[in-house]
This record gives sequence, structure tokens and C-alpha cells, in this order.
Amino acid sequence: MESLVASNDALRAGFVWKGVKQPVQVVQEKVHVPWTELDWTGHSDIEHKADDLLQREQLRQFDLKKPPLMAVTLIKTSQDTWRFVWTIHHLISDGWSTRVAFQEIFARYNGENPDDASIPSFKTYLAWLKKKRPLTDIAFWTDYLAGLDEPCLLPEPKALGQATTQVSHSESLGQDLMEQVEAVAASLKITPNTVLSAAWALVLRRQRQQNDVVFGTTTAGRPAEIPNISDTIGAFVSTLPVRLKIDPSQPVDVFLKNHARTEMERLKHEYAALADVQNCSPFPKGTPLFDTLFVNEGVQPTDSTFGEIQVKDLKTAQFSNYPLSLLVTPNRTLGVEVIYDPARVNAETARSCIAVYKQVLSAITADPSQPINDVMKNRARSVQVSPAPKAETVVQRFLHCAKAAPGAAAITDAEQTLSYSDLAARARQIAFLLREAGIQPSDIVPIALPRGADAIAAFLGVMMSGAAYVPLDLDYPQARLSQIMDTVKPRLVISAQASRSSLPETSAKLVLLEALGKAIPLTEVTLGPRAYVMFTSGSENKPKGVAISQAALAVSTAARDKVYGTAPEVYLLLSSLAFDSSVAGIYWTLCTGGHLVIASKNAEQRPAALGELISRHGVTHTLCLPGLAQAMLSSVPPQDLQSLKVLIAAGEALYPALSRDLQRVLPNCTLVNEYGPTEGTVWCTSFDATSFDGDQFVPIGKAIPGTWVGIFDSDGVPADPGVVGEIVVAGKTIADGYLCDSEQTKDRFFEIGPERIRAYRTGDLGTADVSGCITFLGRKDKQIKIRGHRVELSEIEATAQVVSNDRRVAALALDDTGAKTIALAVECPANDPVCNAVARHIEASLPDPLHPRLVVGIEKFPVLPNGKLDQNTLKSMILQQSRTQTGDAPRDTLEEQIAALFSETLKTTCKTRDANFFDLGGDSLSTIAAYTLGQDQGIQFEPIDLFSYPTVAELAKRVTARRAGDVFLGNDSTVQISNPGPGKTTVVIAHCSVQFSRYMARSLGPDHSVVHIPSHRTKGTPVPFGRSFNDLAAEAIAHMEQAGNSGPFVLCGYSAGCPMVLEMARQLGQQNILGLILLDPPFKMIGAEPALQPLYFRTYKRWRYIIKGWKQRFRSKRTVPEIKCAIAERPDAEELRIRGVEIAHELAVRAFRVPRLDKPAHIFLSQGNPSLAAGDALDTHLTDKHFYKLDMKHDELMTRSDVFSKIASVLSECTGLGSHPKT
Repeated sequence: MESLVASNDALRAGFVWKGVKQPVQVVQEKVHVPWTELDWTGHSDIEHKADDLLQREQLRQFDLKKPPLMAVTLIKTSQDTWRFVWTIHHLISDGWSTRVAFQEIFARYNGENPDDASIPSFKTYLAWLKKKRPLTDIAFWTDYLAGLDEPCLLPEPKALGQATTQVSHSESLGQDLMEQVEAVAASLKITPNTVLSAAWALVLRRQRQQNDVVFGTTTAGRPAEIPNISDTIGAFVSTLPVRLKIDPSQPVDVFLKNHARTEMERLKHEYAALADVQNCSPFPKGTPLFDTLFVNEGVQPTDSTFGEIQVKDLKTAQFSNYPLSLLVTPNRTLGVEVIYDPARVNAETARSCIAVYKQVLSAITADPSQPINDVMKNRARSVQVSPAPKAETVVQRFLHCAKAAPGAAAITDAEQTLSYSDLAARARQIAFLLREAGIQPSDIVPIALPRGADAIAAFLGVMMSGAAYVPLDLDYPQARLSQIMDTVKPRLVISAQASRSSLPETSAKLVLLEALGKAIPLTEVTLGPRAYVMFTSGSENKPKGVAISQAALAVSTAARDKVYGTAPEVYLLLSSLAFDSSVAGIYWTLCTGGHLVIASKNAEQRPAALGELISRHGVTHTLCLPGLAQAMLSSVPPQDLQSLKVLIAAGEALYPALSRDLQRVLPNCTLVNEYGPTEGTVWCTSFDATSFDGDQFVPIGKAIPGTWVGIFDSDGVPADPGVVGEIVVAGKTIADGYLCDSEQTKDRFFEIGPERIRAYRTGDLGTADVSGCITFLGRKDKQIKIRGHRVELSEIEATAQVVSNDRRVAALALDDTGAKTIALAVECPANDPVCNAVARHIEASLPDPLHPRLVVGIEKFPVLPNGKLDQNTLKSMILQQSRTQTGDAPRDTLEEQIAALFSETLKTTCKTRDANFFDLGGDSLSTIAAYTLGQDQGIQFEPIDLFSYPTVAELAKRVTARRAGDVFLGNDSTVQISNPGPGKTTVVIAHCSVQFSRYMARSLGPDHSVVHIPSHRTKGTPVPFGRSFNDLAAEAIAHMEQAGNSGPFVLCGYSAGCPMVLEMARQLGQQNILGLILLDPPFKMIGAEPALQPLYFRTYKRWRYIIKGWKQRFRSKRTVPEIKCAIAERPDAEELRIRGVEIAHELAVRAFRVPRLDKPAHIFLSQGNPSLAAGDALDTHLTDKHFYKLDMKHDELMTRSDVFSKIASVLSECTGLGSHPKT
């Protein structure tokens, strides 16, 4: 051994890098080889001891400055057998050199002297390399790697293990397969290595789901122009990337020939430096291109004879820096060995690599003419759907419960509790109304009702009539509701008097609950094929309607009985009725005789009230987003949650922290992680996460009864365990498809296997283990989940394009604060007004979950070398811009505390008193986190306060008011003020919708104080019996003065808010008024100065109005006490309260006198409003007026984005920000 080392300079080399410009190789003249001898004769566990020794040798640390970088261990195992272990660093030798060295060792042992003079030294090779510089052809490698979308890397492990030795597993794939490889190679006139390496590329494609694959491969590195270089010992081998662009539809033989041609070109550049090649990639410097290796070991003799010595089982245990390597040895039989890092790749995955490699090789050599995407189809695992539970329809099950326990509580909402018999009767009454209106089984009936018992009764009633229902969320913008109505094209719509104003214009007949009377008999309950249609976000600027059958709903609901074992006693419904998770609670509870408690909207924003609700009703089950569950555990008093037995988390990824917190707060409560698309009827997998102790995502579990859930690769083939692919759901719960969208239905729904099982492609990525337990890994497209709502980023982009003036836009998902939020970038300067226009248009057009948290202008979008948008850089630019804060620093200790609270909650830096909680990354769930943290620090506010007072300064004023006992800024008060304070132009918005007020506040910006005076129609607002507009105006002015709002003022009123702002103008004084905006004012008003009007109007018409007012006041002496009494008896009857508001407003309008106003007044009138008739009060008392006629109904003024935009322009003119449109 010493002789071998002495005659080969490479084996005496060390490396020095300190004190020199670049690392240098230093060859020592004389070195001593570390030599160890062991005697294991007589030991029975020799193989085990040998494995342990090899693992220790793997971890051996060489000092690179002190050669030789090798060690030898000679082990005697019997009288005439020995084991020879030679550990050598890859910097001084490679696999081929090792074989050459062994031949030389045993030749010297037998007394033979090799002809050293004829063998070039390693130094000769290095000199040759130096002449060849530069070794890396930058132009070639840049072109070779151009267009690569992503590196080809293994998925990050769920939990990084400690540094450990690599593990290998080898198998023989047989002589027949090797012969098939050689035969195909010969027929195509390519090398066997081309076939073998192409097969590895197809394995990686299947594992990584990439059609552009890169892996490393070794090159011999021995230039043929140096004679006898093959006998030189040294580190010749280098690793370089191999790239294969794969067209799935391309025949295998064409693919192999293309690969051969590309390889011939690449091999001309085999002396390139990997580090230089990596820098030619289209990725940031330092980004690895690959982390798997393919090595063709060539033909290797395993047995040799050197005189008296017989060498058997010669093995090279190779280990590398790559976590996964495949070594092939094309001897007479094809041998393969997989070497892997167990901290990155588990044994199951490593072994499956060999199995899949064999399958791929067998398939491509058996039929090279087949397309690539058919290679694995005949070898795919079969799909087995679990037996579906026998299930009656949900209506039948509900009616059984109503018969068995008619007096039991079925539903409790904010206004009433209905027994099972009451609910069944009301549903049958609704079914009767529908029958009378001519309902047909093919009909789809929108339900336009607030969340509550009446809406659930309507769901049941529609199904009892044989039709299907579609729930409408009345908080959605009118534009979104119109899209839904346009898709459904309903003939009938169920609503109520108090809700009909929220509906967009429709030709459908309204079926109002006020008309309830007769009920259909039970014998006439008839179910149609379809149960409901649920709308979700779509990719083409319109929502998609998912049609669910009665059978699918029945199986989905019955599966809960099988999975959970016990029925919910009291179920708390937190979800929107227009969100499919509500279906779980509604029908599981009502089909098993439980009590359904419907929380009021945004109940989670009032933690104390939510806890009281749970405690009062003894809630046992609920379902919510994991983030909300986490927030609830931290914000609701623990004693109020003790009745909970089952907490279901669904809608987004669940983190282990929730499992740990639940065990701490509610040790007797079960936590279940549910997963399922709307198209799979609410759910399709579940996982008991109560005791989960992992470090990353909690699995979504296994398929529920009646379904199959698994992973499909990009070829539409069920993937092997551990492979990342698309989650596919199949079985009895799959939807019928998308309403009126056959193209999308065909794209996402399909059939599996000879049984033609209906299936759905979810678009979600996941991986399954051997047991079938699935882990969700994100989306494969531009769809994300925001607070459990499915959001298509492309829909946001399409909506933004409408008003972006042809500028490019890009919607992105941000995870800056640990919770996913949306940002929208517009290619324009940072302060371009188009950003505000886009934000306002989106808010008026799309539901709240689709609203971007940030809309920012980016001067020029960053692109990758391939021309595609560089999303990572764009995200960084957006976040950097969002963190740039200008303005004054916090002024006092409280503001400093709140700024710190914002910073800690949102994991960012809040520097100014004008910093907005939501602009910094906040959302509805983080308001609860801020509340919880604030409670600990003595900062008292409710989560919902942050929506009205989102800046540091505003929230500080709110907290101060609470401490002082003042509640004038409360959300349930007469007045809500944003950006209060002296010196600001104050815009008063009276009796307008919250949507309208927020739109105007955003368009004005933080330099204006916005006062929102809610309509008395707003739920929870007292009926203003006996109140005049004089009283109401004075009260509002007092609140503004208390908040420090001293004007000047712009006053805007809608409907009954118009006389109120006219009176405020009179009391504030014209000198303090900049302008007035009246939106559809009442028309039976009397002027304060009759002399301003023509004779007819100041005499006959004036006195007619006065006399009618006297008569109305006389009648009110009877009607007002009656309505007050009725409201007292039925405080939850919203329709009675609304009628009371109408009476109070009519009386106040009759008593009101329009003052003269010489300031600019802008009047918007809907169809048929005569209030600006020539000579009437408004025409004569407003001397500087501008008139806008709108071709729409009264209610549409508060819902349509185009109207909002026009009014915002006028408002800007009044405040001096812009010019108003022509009248």
C-alpha cells in the first residue's frame, strides 16, 4: 500500500486554502498510510460488525491539510479469509481509479513492478486542463439551461434529521431487462446509457411532476488525447447537469433519439466546472439546479485472482453530497443501487425508486412507440372506492326526526328558536308557496334571506318542492349577486320584505315569507334529483356554480355517522350559509335530532359574547377554520368552552400548534382535520388530530365511506406512496358538474377505470403514505384559500383589468405574516391613482375574501431570463413598499403601546400613528389575536373595533373613550368616525350602506375625517319614535365635536339621511359647509322659506302637505303605540322594527322644513323621483345645485360600483381633491 501511494502523486495530495488567493493542491513527498488490523475470527455477527464499521468510516473526518486522505482497515474473519476496507476521500480518487489502484496493489503484492513510466501522472492531467481554460463554455451552458422554470429538487423533509450516514439498497433487475435495453438501443442506434439515463429522467418526472427534468451525472473526465490516461489514479470524475425536456405526448423512441443527440453535444463540454454551470441557470446565484445523481458504473468485475489471492465481492460503497443517487451497473444482468440520505429520503421512497425505475424501463423497452404519458398507465394501481353507507335523503331523515321528537329544539338563531315540528311546518309552507308559483323539478331557487332559521326552512322547503336551492350571501356586492343570478336564471326567488332591497334587479318572481300560510301535506313532499347549487370563485371573472345531487348530499351526511360514531347534540354554525362548510352542520345536526345554533354574523369578533353563546347552549360540536379555532381558544374564556366535545377544523391547512393548544385548554375535546372541495360535497377525508405531535402540516387523512381519495400524477395515473401529485376524489359524493359550464365540467370531472367511477381533479397537491393517509401540500394553479374561501387569483386579475387602463396586473398570495393574504400589483408608478380605482372596483365587484390586502403600483414588473414574471422578486417589492411608512410617530404612551401591539401581532414594524392595521397585513383572524394580546397588556377594545378604527391613532382614541366611559364611537352607536380630529375636512355620510361608506373613505384617504351615521334600518339600531331631524342632527354634531371634528364639512345623505344632513348644514352654519350631496331624497318635503317658491307651491301644495302631516300625526297616536307594543312582544321580529322605522321617518319628514342653502348641492335621483320638480322645496331652497339622473332603482344607489365611482368623483370635487362630472 505504501508503494502504491509513493508512486501516485494524487494519493499524496492535500489541500491548503488559508493564506492563499485560491485553494491549492499540495503533494507531499512522503506520507504514512493509516493502517488498522482487526481479528474477528470466531465472531458470529461479522456482517453486523462490518455494517457498523462501514457506517463509522462514512463519518470519518479527514484533515484536508494532512495527506494521505485515506485509511485502511484489514480484518481477519477466518484462517484464510480477510476483509479489506479502504476509505478514500473523493478529492483524491474516483471509482475507476479505485479499481486501477487495486490491480496495482495486488500486482505489487505478487512482486510485479508496473511500468510507471508509461502511465501519465495526475499532474500531467492538471497541466492539460490548465491549457484548456476556460473550461466552461458560458454561452453553451446558458443556452442549455435557458427556459428552465424551476430547479429539479426533492421535496423538503417534514422534519430534518440529524447528520447521519447514507444508506444504500441494491437489487438486480435481471438479465432479460438488460437484453431488452441493449436491443432497443441497437435498434435506435443509441447507447444503452441513453436508455438507462432517460428512464431515470422519467422516474424523476413522475416523482416531481415536472416535464423539464434536471439531474446530475458523472463524467469520466479522462481525455483520450493523453495516452494511457485510463491507468492514472486521481480524481477525474466530475458532476454536471443533464437536462431532459419532456413532451408527454411524444413517442418514447423520438424522446430517446432527442436525448442521445443532446447528450452528444453536452459531452463536448464535460470538463466544465459545476459551480460555473450553476451560474448559467436562470435562477438566483447559489440556487442548486438538482439534488439527485445518476451514475453508470460500467461493467464491473466482482471476482478477480491475483496469484494466491482471490478477491471476491469487490464492492465500492460510494457516498455523495446528494440526498439521492441511482447507480446502475450494466453487467450481464442489470444491477441498480440507490444511495440516500435518511434525513431527506425515507427507506420506503428509496426502494420505490428502484421499483418505478424497473417499471419505466420495462415499459419503454417493451413498446418504444408509445407516448410518454402512457408509459405507466398499464402499471397503475387500481382505484377501490370504499362502500357507501346506506342513506336516505336529508329531507327524509329530517322529517323522521320531526316525527320522533316534534317538540325538540331544532334551530336557534339571534331572533328565535324553532322546534322540529315548527321547522318542518315552515318548510312545508314555503314548499306550498313554491307550488302555487309553479315550481318545476328543474328549477334552481335563490334564497335571499339573512343567516337564520328562516333561511334553513327555505332550504328544506325548496327541496321538498322538488327543486334545488342556491344560498345568496346578502353581504356580497351587487355585481357578484348579479353574476350568480345571471348564471342561475331563476324563475322564482325566496326573500322577505326586509331583504328584498339587497337583491339585484331580476325578472324572477319574488316569493316572500310574509305570505306564508298553507303547507303541503307530508304525502306531497317530492324530492328532485338535485339538492343545491353552491357558488365558488371562478377563473374567468365569474363564479362557478357547483351542482350537488340529493344522492351525493345523502351519502356525505351519512358518512359523518360512520366516521364520528356519535351525533352532535348541539352544533354551533359559524360558517356563511353561502359557504359549503355550513352544509355539514345543517344537515348532520337536523338529520340526527340535534340542536343547531346559528351564530350571528362576525360572532368571532366578540369573543366574550361568543363564549357566552357556547356556554348558554352547551355547544358540543362546531366547525371552523383552523386559524379561527386557534384564535377562539386564545380569546374566549376557557370556562365557556368546556361543553365542546368535537372541534372540526376545515378550509385551510391545520398546524400542529392547534392540537397542542386544544389539549391544554380542552383536554376532553376531539380535534378532527377535514378536507374536501365543494365539488366533493363538503368533505372527502378526515384525520383525528387530537394527539398529533408532528412539526409541520397535520395530514388531511383518509377517504370517508363512499369515496376514494388519492394522488394522481400528471399523466392521470394513481401515483405511488410518497410521490407528490394532484389530489383526486372519486365516488358517490362527486358533484354533477358546474352549472351552465360544460367546458369547465369536462376539464375537472372525469371517470376512472372500467367501472367508470365519477371523479374530480381538485387542483390541490398532496402526497399519500402506504396506508393511504394524505398530506395536503398546496395548489398547483393560481387558486388559493383565504379564510377558507376558494379564491382564484386570475378572477381578481380579470376584475382589475376592467379599470386598469391596459396596465399589467398580477395577483399574488403573500405569507408575510404567517397567514395567507392577497396582494395586487399594477404596473404603474407607486402613487398612480389607478391603484385606488382598481381597489375600489374590486371592493364593489367581488366578495370580501377576494379583496386584496394591498394594491400597489410597481413601476416595472421584474421578469426571469425566460421572460416570465419573477413572482418571488415581485412579492419582495410589494412587501418592501407596504412596509414603507410615512407620517408622524406615535404621540403618547398609549399610541406607542398600540403600535407595538400591531408590530407584535403582525410580525412587522409599525412606526407611525397613521399606520393601518390591515395595510400592515391584518385580517379578521389577526384582529382576534390583537385583541387577545391587548387584553394581556391592559389595552381594552373589541376585535370588531379594528374595522372601524384601524389606525394606531384611531384605536388609541377608541381605547381612551372606553376608559373614560364614553361610547359615542362604538359600533352600535349613533355615529362612527374614522380619522377623527381637528383641522381635517369632515365628510358626513348619513344612512348609507357600510359598503358605500368604506368606498368613499378609501377614495378620500387618511387626510379626511369620515363620519358614518348608520341608517335606523340597521339591525340593532333603536327605532327613532318621536325623534325629529332637528334632534338627530344635533346629536350627531355633538358627537363630532366631542371627537374634535371642527370642519369644514361635506354632507352626504341617502333617502331619509337627506333631511338629516340638510338640518346639520343649517345647525353648523353655511360658512362651515363646503358642499352637500343628496342621494334620492324624499319628495314630500316643505320649504322653510315659502317666499322662495312660486304661488302654487307656497300656497296650495304647501298646505296640502301640511294637512296630510296633521292627519298622519293624528293616526300615529294609534299606530305608533300598536307597533311599539308589537315590537316589545316580538323584539326579534325584524320586519316589525323596519315598519316602525318607516313610520318614524315619515312623521319626521312631514315635520321637517328644508332650509335655504347657497353652497354647492349635488342631487342624484333614481327613476321616478320627483323631489327636484320645478318650484318644489329642493328646487327653490338649494340655490347652487347640480342634478344627476340615474337610470336605476332606489336601492341600487347603495350597491352599484359605477354609481359609487361617480359619487366619489363629486365628493372629491366638494373636498377640493378633483373635479366633478358634468351634469
